[in-house]
Amino acid sequence: MVTLSAEVDELSARDNLTSAQEDRLRAIYAEQVRLRDQILGDDASRTERARALTAGVTSGRYRVDGSGIADDSGESRTPIRDAAMRQLDCQVSRGTLAARGAETVEHLMTTGPAGWQSWTTRWARDAGSDAYRSAFAKLLAGDQGHLTWTPEEADAYRTVAALQTEQRAMSLTDANGGYMVPLNLDPAIMLTGNGSTNPLRQIARVVQTTSETWQGVTSAGVTAEWKAEAAEVTDNSPTLEGPSIPVRKASAFVPVSFEAEGDALNLMQELGVLLHCAADQLTATAYTTGNGTTQPKGLITALASTASVVPGTGSEALAAADAYTLQNALPPRFQANASWQANLSILNIFRQFETTAGALKFPDLHTAPPTMLGRAVHENSNMDGAINPAATEANHVLVYGDPQQFIIADRVGSTVELVPHLFGQNGLPTGQRGVLLWFRTGSDVATVNGFRVLNVATAA
Repeated sequence: MVTLSAEVDELSARDNLTSAQEDRLRAIYAEQVRLRDQILGDDASRTERARALTAGVTSGRYRVDGSGIADDSGESRTPIRDAAMRQLDCQVSRGTLAARGAETVEHLMTTGPAGWQSWTTRWARDAGSDAYRSAFAKLLAGDQGHLTWTPEEADAYRTVAALQTEQRAMSLTDANGGYMVPLNLDPAIMLTGNGSTNPLRQIARVVQTTSETWQGVTSAGVTAEWKAEAAEVTDNSPTLEGPSIPVRKASAFVPVSFEAEGDALNLMQELGVLLHCAADQLTATAYTTGNGTTQPKGLITALASTASVVPGTGSEALAAADAYTLQNALPPRFQANASWQANLSILNIFRQFETTAGALKFPDLHTAPPTMLGRAVHENSNMDGAINPAATEANHVLVYGDPQQFIIADRVGSTVELVPHLFGQNGLPTGQRGVLLWFRTGSDVATVNGFRVLNVATAA
């Protein structure tokens, strides 16, 4: 303990710490916590242990604990964040990371609990480094790729592995195993940065988290009022709700031939494209109709059993009046940002509606981009595209509402498992390896009243 304290004293005499010195200060903190635990022994009370863990390392101008490093003014040190920003800028300039993806990472580095900000900043610096990217590429190139690591690549891998262990320690359900993917291959960043063909990702509110649940706050709104001079105001406190969106585990499997391993860095680029498409297609369906237990809760799933369902005209067919009825049913508060969603086949039915004089009833549906009744229209191929004539069958064919009231939550820090050999039906090797990516994402409606969904079904 005396030796460690002396080293902390030496570091505290410096006006600025390098990234390596900050890492060393964290390592000293971890070692002091371990030694304190040994000194306290098994007979120590929970209070004593908690006091030891939260005390951290304090000497001179710096303090380090589980949340990060701060100087004597309480301000966080910046070298790690500066290094992380340099990594983001470098990847954007190279074209390996889209600018929107970099903005997402930067947002995570400056919002949320201090512990998560610290972890995300170090993740951006370390999982985004060239050394880790090349170490990861060599792992993909074969089950003995780690034997070809340079010292810098080995150090980078150990640093990211420690981050992965730290994240699992803060989690309740994560299993051990696998390798953390480089920053620019993480679906939480990749899908945000490169865009998506999924309409809900394009128009919904997309957030990122480093934990297992995204916690938000919504309200039906605050009531304002006019008051006379010196009159007592009334209590207009809003009723706050806290939507909690769990992130569900999803996976994508990519077989890789031995021949494709020849160019490991090019393989990583192609792998990014394949994983992007696989994750996009998988989540597109879940964000619309996911069950909410083993999958994200889809938009239709969240609305189907609520007062937001508006019945059609009473027959098993669409009517032009249904669009007007649905739009009129949405409260004024949500009208300004409202838009339509429907399957292409349903939109084409509306495109064919005519007036008694033969003119198109919804001519703006034929424009690019299409609109209907003055609001934008988005094609969602995962919604009902046909009307089932069964009397008990619900047909949720049209949604109108504020898409920002639907939230998609992505967890950063995805993992891959490498399968050394794939085997065919006869139990013989196929000359391929496998890359299994697993990631976490969730979704739910934050304010049900912000949507109306049309149900075309036979009247009872």
